Amino acid sequence: MRSLRWASLAAVVLALSLAPPAHAAPTPTDLNSLNTRFVTRADSRLSLDGKPFRFAGTNIYWLGLDENVGGVAYPTFFRIRDALDTAKAMGMTVVRSHMLASTGNPLSILPSKEAGFNEEAFATVDYAIAYAGSIGLRLILPLTDEWSYYHGGHRDFTDPYGLPSQAFYTDERVIADYQAYAEHVMRRVNPLTGKAYNADPTIMAWEFGNELEGMTLDWINRNATAFRKWAPRQLIAAGRRFEIDADTLAAPGVDIVDVHYYPPTAERVRADAATITGAGKVYLGGEYASTAATKELLTPLAEDRNVTGMLSWSLFGHHDRGGFVQHDDGFTLHYPGDDERMRASVEAQVAFAGRVSPPRGRPARVGPPLIVQVGKRGGLNELSWRGAAGAAGYVVERSQRGRWSAAHQGLLTDNETPWLDTGATGEVTYRVVPVDRDGRRGTASEPVRVARSQVALIDPLQTTDLADGHENVTITPVAAVAEGEAWMSWSRPGLQRVRFEVSGRPRVRVQVSGDGSAWRTVRHESEDGQVTADAGGAGHVRVLWSGGKGLTRATLWSADPAPVSAPPAAPAPLTPAPDARDVLGTPAFTWSPATGAGFYTLVVSEHADLSDPVLTATAITGTEHKPAEQLEPGVTYHWRVTAANAAGRTHGAVSSFATRPLPTAPAVVDDFTGYADSAQLAAAYVRNPGGDQITPSLAPGQDLRLDYTLGGAGYAGVTRTFSPALDVWGQHGLELRLAQTGAAAKITVQFVTGGVYFEHTLDAAPDGVVRIPFAEFDHPSWAGAGPLDLTRFEQLSFYVGGAPGTGTLTVDQVTAYPTP
Repeated sequence: MRSLRWASLAAVVLALSLAPPAHAAPTPTDLNSLNTRFVTRADSRLSLDGKPFRFAGTNIYWLGLDENVGGVAYPTFFRIRDALDTAKAMGMTVVRSHMLASTGNPLSILPSKEAGFNEEAFATVDYAIAYAGSIGLRLILPLTDEWSYYHGGHRDFTDPYGLPSQAFYTDERVIADYQAYAEHVMRRVNPLTGKAYNADPTIMAWEFGNELEGMTLDWINRNATAFRKWAPRQLIAAGRRFEIDADTLAAPGVDIVDVHYYPPTAERVRADAATITGAGKVYLGGEYASTAATKELLTPLAEDRNVTGMLSWSLFGHHDRGGFVQHDDGFTLHYPGDDERMRASVEAQVAFAGRVSPPRGRPARVGPPLIVQVGKRGGLNELSWRGAAGAAGYVVERSQRGRWSAAHQGLLTDNETPWLDTGATGEVTYRVVPVDRDGRRGTASEPVRVARSQVALIDPLQTTDLADGHENVTITPVAAVAEGEAWMSWSRPGLQRVRFEVSGRPRVRVQVSGDGSAWRTVRHESEDGQVTADAGGAGHVRVLWSGGKGLTRATLWSADPAPVSAPPAAPAPLTPAPDARDVLGTPAFTWSPATGAGFYTLVVSEHADLSDPVLTATAITGTEHKPAEQLEPGVTYHWRVTAANAAGRTHGAVSSFATRPLPTAPAVVDDFTGYADSAQLAAAYVRNPGGDQITPSLAPGQDLRLDYTLGGAGYAGVTRTFSPALDVWGQHGLELRLAQTGAAAKITVQFVTGGVYFEHTLDAAPDGVVRIPFAEFDHPSWAGAGPLDLTRFEQLSFYVGGAPGTGTLTVDQVTAYPTP
């Protein structure tokens, strides 16, 4: 299919779309869709089965092509399934995904105009659509993007002609190419469902594109007419980034108008929803910052029938090898939440989902997780597991004499894998039990047993990444399938035993090698879908198979690569340096690595003999620990690190340091006396260009004067950056003198410490001195969370916000004041 030329695209779209790819995976038997009816629209409301359809949801943009695990690559079928299951576990019923906005990348559906369609790129999309349908989720699918991200955007349609991006909306050749792409996608037959995309009720709506900024009424009408012809039973969505696109309200073919919010407010969402429904369209908050999801935001929106749906940005599930997939845009959402703020966001979204689309029946049982590795650290077992969607935590259980018991206190989270078992040696069997948000135990992982000096690697065969080599292997949602005779090989020092899970009775051979090139076949046993063989200490193993349904898992046991026979060496304290003074707050404790250590224990006390410790932390596997507890200022502390392994423990030397006393005098942040004139002050306090007009000037008496005119943006502000950053550590809060005249406006004082934003809003500026404790500052809803590091006070901002009008805010004598 890659040889298809774009010039012939429009003529052959239908024929290509109806032909499933030659390498299509077998249809999994568990993907029967729960979605048998289409969501329909009547004026400004949606309905399903004759009942109103409102929804909570999220964005999972990467379902077709991912950027977050090892670079740009197709996501594994597990990651697709896990993320969709997580959305389902949160009570969500709709997911928006950019998986069909896929152009311009070698791995895209349409890598280039010359290359034509890439059928391999549809495998993940086919599965995502089929699996979403099997669990009752509906999809909203943009077909291109305003922005040139890794998965492509509308510039991929204009660049081949040497045209500017605006030509996407005007050039006839570009419009024809975009429509040919859309028609090809809509008419594609999904080999996993047997349905064309345009005949699948799982796809609730096609969106022209993500945040398209240049749509015209004529362009919208042309494409809506075409979309309606190709997909008459599915809905059409359109929208721009932060505002309502007036042309979408006027276009008769548009069903859903999509608005995005960073950050949202209940007032703004409700006002937009009223405007859109007043025009006879369905309102959708297609993206909103997940960091802003609170009960205060979402409860009034749940009560407003004009708000059909709200979709947070954006959800990530479990990593194939343990923990979560990470993303760095500041709006990453993991279930049940990495920290207190994210957990509150998750709870608010779950509550919103329960209000707008109450669940039917009891939630599905969580699990199972998958143990992916049992390693060794200083002779102690270190367990890694792949998480289960909907799990709030996990219990690692061990069995040494045939009875299972918990190996730790409380619950472990997905962020605590790998987990070190400091309490067991010898032969032991492990399993991981998930626990849901209501405290119910789910389905346990399959058990894994290791001997005293043995490690285990489990490969679920979702990729070939863990293998050394492979040939004639196709990874499908259910197995690694052979095309003819296939093989996969792995290398592990001191391989002892291997086990392969097989499906459908394939013909299997197991071979071992010392160098990875000369192979010999070894005897294996087959029973109950498992093929096992002794590897005899070889460094390499490979399995060859043909026929059947394929391989579903490989488990390799090998010798501990770094066995221990004696206690570890002693660690040496590094920071805080011995006898250090004026140490700030609670420092990061560091020490030298101790040869043979499996883990470390840190003890901190006010006494030289380490009695009555104020801090104890154990099972530390690195050589640094940053305690969450706060040490008292102006106190001398003593600390020691102990290294331990399976053979014993060794104490390091005791070291001492003293923390800095709290300041007793205020620190000047800005008293405005250092500016020669208004021009110099305006150069320091820079206007936020996204807001309304505000002009800083130097008032008589060396005050900061801010003259503002509030309008469409609803806010205006200025920011000063300090270089170098100020050190206001230990101070209690900010003190400033304020005065306001003219239009009343809320006043927001904002600052940045260590790259992290904090702000506090006053309903109006009191005339006089205002004191705001640092404890009353919080992260803005659009910003990420982080610590308050007052040693790096980097920016100070003043914002006014409210209804249109003009006014003046005067600021003087900004200081950080000490504890009263």
